[in-house]
Amino acid sequence: MALFLPVMGSGFIHDDFLHLYSAAYHSLRRGLTCANGGPFYTPVTWLTFKLDWVLWGTNPFLSAMANLLLHIANITLLYLFALKLWGSQVAARWAALGFALLFPANTWAMMWISTRAHLLVTFFYLASLLATLWLIRSERQKKLAAATVFLFATLSIFSKESGVTTPAAIAILLVYLRRSRVLPPITIALLFGSLIAVLAVYGLIRSRSAAIPITFSAKVWYTYTPSLSVLSENLLRYGWRTFGLLGILACAIALSQIVRGRRPRLGSVRMNNVLLSASLFGVTIAPFILLRGRSGIYTYLPGIAAALLLGAAARAFYDAPSETSARIDHLIRFRPLSATPILLVVFVYGLLTVIHSLRWMRMAEINTLLLNQIAEKKIKPQPNALFILTYSEADNIRGFPDGMSHGFSCALRLLYADSTLNGLIARQGELLNPYYQAPVIQLSYTLGSDGAPRLVIITDKPGYFPTPP
Repeated sequence: MALFLPVMGSGFIHDDFLHLYSAAYHSLRRGLTCANGGPFYTPVTWLTFKLDWVLWGTNPFLSAMANLLLHIANITLLYLFALKLWGSQVAARWAALGFALLFPANTWAMMWISTRAHLLVTFFYLASLLATLWLIRSERQKKLAAATVFLFATLSIFSKESGVTTPAAIAILLVYLRRSRVLPPITIALLFGSLIAVLAVYGLIRSRSAAIPITFSAKVWYTYTPSLSVLSENLLRYGWRTFGLLGILACAIALSQIVRGRRPRLGSVRMNNVLLSASLFGVTIAPFILLRGRSGIYTYLPGIAAALLLGAAARAFYDAPSETSARIDHLIRFRPLSATPILLVVFVYGLLTVIHSLRWMRMAEINTLLLNQIAEKKIKPQPNALFILTYSEADNIRGFPDGMSHGFSCALRLLYADSTLNGLIARQGELLNPYYQAPVIQLSYTLGSDGAPRLVIITDKPGYFPTPP
């Protein structure tokens, strides 16, 4: 809350406007059966946007607050999962803290409301793993526990495409715990048979939902590229943003323990914990690993795997044997400084998170400013009117036009409560279609003498756009 409350909620960006428009104008049936607000089929996520619209409409702060509460819930679920898995407060606390410090994934999750699908799939992912622990260890409530696993896994699948890997994560956990608890074969068969049926239903509905098809053509952003270079580049990037960042924090924990007189060794981390983390990472990153288009949010769900390994390492470091009493006596005066390496890493990660968040905040602020200035012009557009917003050069400081170009039409439809309006943002001198048969309203984005952005109306008279500007 300290990291994100001061900077979030300044406005909407990118395809936030598309999700808002879909929640405002699309029916419940369409929301549950079609891809809305983007190229993905995420009906559970769409329901949360619909609830946002019903409760507070176009209030960006409250929509961002919903994301923040989900993020906090995910941190809590990860803490509970590590605690239930290993029975160690040390492991649970460090896993939760590590996940809370990951960037840029957490920044994308908080500052871009459209990424709620990643928050939801992580929530149900962790809930299904917790329910699996309950199923394995329960003596009398096997049926209820199995039903709970099925419910959370289903919600995960229908929250985001990456949720289809939930059954694989459950299987990994069952293999990890196979020595201590064994489920009856009939229970395993029924559970995974039911989940496969859910996957089949999801695949069928998705194929008819107008969601982006799953192909290996490598021709557009969201298609897979079967390339060794893409695979290696993505592994390096996503591995650094998860295991790399938390590996630095693990080194800080080890150094802190050394100052306290212990002898932590990397080899003390159990191999089965390393394999658990690596397997979960491989499963959760699989839907993104061959995409040429890379996004900061893609490491949000896989971050739970790195956080679990951090928790396991921290537990091993804390359980390391102490030095001799003479060594302890020699280092006793340094103990108050033992937390310094950890605090330094936490401070740096927190600072980088805030710096990254400020970029998103400026982008949201300029979008809000633009829409407010359009409203102040008191333009009365005719149905099917086209708004053309031109600019001389990109405003890199405020992120214009990147933060608005994708959702400009939907932003205008929400502003004027007219689903027939369209919007286009183009650089001055860019060739446009001269035969657009609809009323056109031309606006220009300029920077005043004080450097502040403002809109200038070129024409708001009813008419048609005869030639390219």
